[in-house]
Amino acid sequence: MRTFVILAFLLFDLTLSAATLKVEVNRQGFTGPLEIAVAPRSDGKPPDWAAKKTLAAGKSSASFDLAEGLYFVLASGPQPLQRISAKRNLGANGGTLQLVIPKSKTVLRATLAGEPIIRAEIALTHDELRWRTEVHTDDEGKFAGDLWEPARYIASVWRDRLAAPHRINIWLAADASNIDVPDRHIRGRVLDDDGKPLAGAQISLRSEGAESTLTMRTRSAPDGQFEFFGVREGSHTLAARAATYLDSDAARFELHGASVSKEIDLKLTHGEPRVIRVVDSRGHPIDGASVVTSCNGDVKATSTTNAEGRADVASPRGGSCSVYVLPKEGSIAVERLEGPERLTIRVPEGSSSLRLALKSDAGVAFADLHLLMRIDGKIVPPEIARLFGSRGLSLATNDDGNVSLQRIPPGTYEFWPYRTIAEGQMIFEFASEFEAPISVKVLTGENNATIRFQAR
Repeated sequence: MRTFVILAFLLFDLTLSAATLKVEVNRQGFTGPLEIAVAPRSDGKPPDWAAKKTLAAGKSSASFDLAEGLYFVLASGPQPLQRISAKRNLGANGGTLQLVIPKSKTVLRATLAGEPIIRAEIALTHDELRWRTEVHTDDEGKFAGDLWEPARYIASVWRDRLAAPHRINIWLAADASNIDVPDRHIRGRVLDDDGKPLAGAQISLRSEGAESTLTMRTRSAPDGQFEFFGVREGSHTLAARAATYLDSDAARFELHGASVSKEIDLKLTHGEPRVIRVVDSRGHPIDGASVVTSCNGDVKATSTTNAEGRADVASPRGGSCSVYVLPKEGSIAVERLEGPERLTIRVPEGSSSLRLALKSDAGVAFADLHLLMRIDGKIVPPEIARLFGSRGLSLATNDDGNVSLQRIPPGTYEFWPYRTIAEGQMIFEFASEFEAPISVKVLTGENNATIRFQAR
């Protein structure tokens, strides 16, 4: 007797449900062509216009077959501010979006310390939906034309493309608006180990004003030159980086006055390669941990461990440097770099949490405060703290005056509060010479502390 084994395969036709979005435009007398573009929700990123259709003169509607979800819709005319947009949540039954083109116009002027900026380029990004358009000023420093969507925009102003732009938030309305660029500029060169100009390096400028912090970036020209145009007043931190080089030392300075410029050269060096292995408390390799080399408080190199826990880093020759490790699962480790030997860093278990509440003696919360932190005698510089903040370990108080540190190792944690970049840097430089105003013994498990400051 023969035995047969029969295998049966069931094939399923898996298809996504589609719905129809109909866009109807009330032209209100506008007779030009229209482009209708649709993009899925982008969560703060520039929209990816996956579907577009052009409506000739006299046509006022277009239909799109789409999957269910939230979409951004943009109707555009030939002029740069002939733009009107909306959000639409599309269900299984489809839907209709109606757009009405207004008959409003606007004038936008660009000036430098009150003087017209001739033929300036101004990029305007819609603050909510993130679509972008560009206008150019004429020989009188102004742009005039239709404005279909009065709204808040992020404006980037270039006098020429060789410099980083001036950036400002602006509300465009159906009347005249003016962007007055301050006459403050930062220029310099990026140089390599031999003092030769280095092209293509990325230069970042972080400017801390009275109300906010802004980071701008540009790249060095073939002759190593760079410029930041229309810089705001306040404290500034300038640094450069390029592939195969260590990051430059950060230049920190104040810039004040109605008309001022500053010249700064930044130097990039190659440094010495090092191999670091990162393991957990049981000696197992940690994959995907962030590894940062810092010398005298400046970030010099960043890396990520592989599946074997290995990271290739570099450090300056003879520098006073430390390595900071932040695994994606939590915890933190700090080790000094001593000599050229391979270094194994054992990360303690992140078995603790700390919630700090900073208040006045009257119970008022201290919001928007930064904290310089020392763990078991090892300081985390402000530059490292800002980098770690983007990885979930924030050392800044929220609106309730709270700082929440999750999955940290037990130990003695000390803190110095500060407001500005300059204050934080000064405290870091002298922290080893005096006690911290806040000291908490963090034990395994949850830890909570309320710190009350008395008014002077």
